[in-house]
Amino acid sequence: MEAVERVLEDWRRERPDLDASPIGVFGRVRRVDQLSRHELEVFLAPHGLTPKSFDLLANLRRSGHPYRKTPSELAESSLLSTGAMTGRLDSLEAQGWIRRTPHPTDRRVMYAELTPDGVKRIDEIFALHLANEESLLGDLSQEERDRVAAALATLEEALQAAVARRTPGRPQAPRPRRAGTARRVV
Repeated sequence: MEAVERVLEDWRRERPDLDASPIGVFGRVRRVDQLSRHELEVFLAPHGLTPKSFDLLANLRRSGHPYRKTPSELAESSLLSTGAMTGRLDSLEAQGWIRRTPHPTDRRVMYAELTPDGVKRIDEIFALHLANEESLLGDLSQEERDRVAAALATLEEALQAAVARRTPGRPQAPRPRRAGTARRVV
């Protein structure tokens, strides 16, 4: 019996008057999050990267040529504070992954930009990262992966709606949907 199922069984025995089924969802989401974070940390360590540094580099790379953004843009899209961003950018700059470049017309603005070596290295590591994630999902068929992804998208949407209902006036975070993705899992 897996860990979450044991927790559910314990609660059913101890508090049969309560519906503990949410633990089945949230407990598994947390376990998957912990496992995937650990695996990402283990994968990135030999490359001298942390998950947050990797996220910044990937963020710059997927932005397209010239692979640059302001620290504020990076902070917004990576959920880091601008203070934490400065330290990460300093470290990546010292490693030669990025350089800071001035805005051509506004002296107040600086960009973080991938160096040519940074582009080459993030491309190599990103390909290895995808292969690593592929191996982690290797026991799932494509159909199972699609169902899991659709169920997680549905869960995210439901949580956003629940949070929005609890906090009137709080804007709901936009979640772009790719063409062809399922809305509900049946």
